[in-house]
Amino acid sequence: MVRIRRQIATTVAVAALAACQSGATGTTPAAPTQPQPSAPTEPAAERPAARSAEPTTADGVFTAAQAARGQELYRAVCSECHDTEDWTEAGFRNRWEEQSVFQLWYYINDRMPYDDPFSLTRQQVTDALTYILELNGLPAGDTELGTEDDDIDDYWIAWSTAR
Repeated sequence: MVRIRRQIATTVAVAALAACQSGATGTTPAAPTQPQPSAPTEPAAERPAARSAEPTTADGVFTAAQAARGQELYRAVCSECHDTEDWTEAGFRNRWEEQSVFQLWYYINDRMPYDDPFSLTRQQVTDALTYILELNGLPAGDTELGTEDDDIDDYWIAWSTAR
C-alpha cells in the first residue's frame, strides 16, 4: 500500500505543479514543454469509502510547537512567494482533499522553495506542512508528525474534523 501511494504521489505531484504554482504570488515559470505523467483523480463522492476508516489530518497528527516552527519557516522562506491564503483557498483545499499527506509532503520537498528546491530538511518540510494544516483549522495533537516516509504516509488529508 505504501509503495502504491508513493508511486501515485510522484505522478500526482508532477501534475499538481502547474496548479499550485498558478496560485502562488509572484512570477511563475512557463509550463514544461514535455508532457508530464498524471494520475487520474476521482471526485470525492466516488473515492473508496474505506479511506474514511483510515487516520486523517483531522485526528491531530501534529503538535502546536511543530506548527509554530512551520510558521517561522514560512516567515523566513515561504512568504517570499506565498501568502497564507494560497494554502487556505478553495482551489488548494479541493486539490489536496482526501489525498495522502505524503503526496503534499513530497510536493513541498521536491519543489520548494521554487528558487532552491531540495534545500529544506525533512524536518522543515514536515513543519511547513503542519503549519498549512493548522492554517486550515485542523487540530493539534500530542505527537509530532514524523519525518520518515512511513510516518507521513499513514494519513489522508481531511480539511474538516467531522467524519
